[in-house]
Amino acid sequence: MGERHGVGESMMAVVLHEKGGARVLRYQSVPRPRPAPAEVLLRVHATSVNHTDIFHRGGRFIIQKDLPHILGMDVAGELAELGTGVHGWRVGDRVLATFEALGRERDGGYAEYTTVPAAQLHRIPDGLDYVAAASIGLAFTTAWIALFYVGRLGEGERVAIHAASSGVGISALQIARWRGAKVIAISEGGKALRLRSLGADHVVDRRTADIVGQVMEATGGQGASLVLELVGRGTLKNSLEMLSPDGRIVCAGTLSGDLGEVNVMDLMLKRASIHGSLGAIRAEDFEAILRLFAEGTFRPIIDSVLPLREAPTAHERIEARQTVGKVVLVPEAFHEAATAEAPGPLVESRP
Repeated sequence: MGERHGVGESMMAVVLHEKGGARVLRYQSVPRPRPAPAEVLLRVHATSVNHTDIFHRGGRFIIQKDLPHILGMDVAGELAELGTGVHGWRVGDRVLATFEALGRERDGGYAEYTTVPAAQLHRIPDGLDYVAAASIGLAFTTAWIALFYVGRLGEGERVAIHAASSGVGISALQIARWRGAKVIAISEGGKALRLRSLGADHVVDRRTADIVGQVMEATGGQGASLVLELVGRGTLKNSLEMLSPDGRIVCAGTLSGDLGEVNVMDLMLKRASIHGSLGAIRAEDFEAILRLFAEGTFRPIIDSVLPLREAPTAHERIEARQTVGKVVLVPEAFHEAATAEAPGPLVESRP
């Protein structure tokens, strides 16, 4: 594909040849890549599906390379080959990677093999399997950056989370509870029991006519001191209305569209602030997150584990809001074992 530096044998991959709906994704044989200097060849055991993949597939986000293209910004697997100049790693090491260019500027994880710069690798701790590791990356780091780097989340805050059943939403829920916050999860009402089991203090049905009133009631009339905004156009006005004086909104997603409208006078009267969140997590923070997962402080919440060829189905389920947590794709060779080992009570395996 676009960035390959020589090829060896073939492999199976999910390939995007044109922008469009989920069924433009084709499961096919392609040449296996070889690692360039300072890169490694990774045998993929698991890759997770993110909304970013869906936006790239549909053309809402721009892929920074020519088609055909392989999506996938989170990948976990074992090292199969080391490029020249790679030190400190051995073939067979269990690793994961997630970074902005993966699946965007270079081919990603929807394949049996992919190449990754050695500098972007993280070692998978003992106690985490490949499915769990693949589910952490983009979702958890996005939530961490939004809450800590941008939102300056402190103990005892009142945090409202839109799209709380999404990968980023559930990650933020766990992080906020760990930090000692009171969490109001905004999602589909049918997901309330599962969200409460993950630590949500209150769950507000996103379809209710009085979202703001319910958030105010849940916070004893104070409002949320921090709102994690993952939806955008459809919810930004409500986010400001449910905010407490001196509160802040952190925008880390735009699931309903990029353009939102707010009442500037409300913003002024509340001395509120709206922040955008985007960027890379510090390596030491990602390592700390992995340790917390390995220790059981955080839980990998897996909605379903599907074989790689079912990538179109995975995209459709996410777009239809049918999921709670992450959908993970696994190459055929590892699917049976992965579904047997996948963590947590929310796992659902589909043939």
